[in-house]
Amino acid sequence: MRISALPSALADVLGGMALAYAMAPRGWFTVHAGKLPWLLLATIGVYLGGMACNDLLHARKDTLLGKKRPIVTGEISWRGAWFVMAALFVAAMIGGALAGVAGWVALLIVLIFLYNWLAIGRIEGNRVRQPLSRAAAGVAVIALCRALHVSLPLLAFGNLAWIVQQEAWRLFAASVFLYFCLVTVVSLFEDTGGGRAALRSVAWLLYAAVLVFPAFVLSQPGSAHSPVLGVFVPLLVLAWLLVGMQKLLDAARNEPTPPNLGKTVGAGIRGECLLMAGFALLLAPDQPWWGLAALACYPVGKLLSKWVSPT
Repeated sequence: MRISALPSALADVLGGMALAYAMAPRGWFTVHAGKLPWLLLATIGVYLGGMACNDLLHARKDTLLGKKRPIVTGEISWRGAWFVMAALFVAAMIGGALAGVAGWVALLIVLIFLYNWLAIGRIEGNRVRQPLSRAAAGVAVIALCRALHVSLPLLAFGNLAWIVQQEAWRLFAASVFLYFCLVTVVSLFEDTGGGRAALRSVAWLLYAAVLVFPAFVLSQPGSAHSPVLGVFVPLLVLAWLLVGMQKLLDAARNEPTPPNLGKTVGAGIRGECLLMAGFALLLAPDQPWWGLAALACYPVGKLLSKWVSPT
C-alpha cells in the first residue's frame, strides 16, 4: 500500500479545509469541522486502496519488470490482496457517506481503476509497452484524481454549481492537477530510464504549478494582512519545494536512470505536503493550523520513505 505516500494525501484534506474556510465567509455555506475525521477516513481508504489496486492490476507487469512487490513475491495471496483493497474502499465509502461526499468518493474509486488499467500499458509476450495515447490518458486521469481529492472538503460543505464559478477553486484545483501531471510524467520513465526532453519541460512547468495560485491569492484585497504567516512563511515553504524539486530534476536530466527518476517521483509525491502547506497558509493565515499540519506531514512521509518506498 506504499504507506509512506499517505501523508501527502492527508495534506490534501488539510489544504482543502483551508480553501473551504477561506471561501466560507462569502455566505454560501458553513464549514463544520466535525466532518474532518470522516474526510480523513475517506482519504485513507481511497489512497491506500488505490495503491493495493495498483499492485493487483499490475501483478503481471511487475513480474515482467522484476519488481519485488508483495503479490509478485508471494508475500500476500491474490485473495488476501483483493480483500485488503475491498476493505479499504468500503472504509472510504463509509467516510465519504458520513462526510456527505459519497458520490465523489465513488467517482474517485472508478477513476483509480481507470488509471491503473491505463497504466498497465500493453503486454506483448515478455515485453511491456506503453503506447503514448494510454500514457497521456493515464497522466490526465491520475492528476484529475488528485484535483478532485483536494476538492472533497469544499464539496462536503458547498454547492457544486457555486464552487465551479469560483476562480479561487479553479486555480487551486488546476495547480494540483498540473503538479501531479508533472510528477506522473516523470514516473513514466521510472522503470526504463530516459526522458531528458520531458524532464526539461517538467522543470519549467513546475514554476507555474507552484507559483500561479500564490500570485492570485496575494493579488486579492486584504490577503497580506499577516505578513509572516500569510506571506513570508508560505512563500518560503513553496521556495523550498521548488529548489528541492529542481535540484532532483537537474540530477535526473544529467543521469536519467531509474534510481534518479524514482527519487524525483518520491520527492514529488512528498512535495504535495509542501504545496498544500504553502497554499493553506496563504488562504487562511488566521487559521494557520491547517497549513502547519500539512507541513508536518512532510517529515512524516520522508521518515516513512526510509522503510517503505512511495513509488
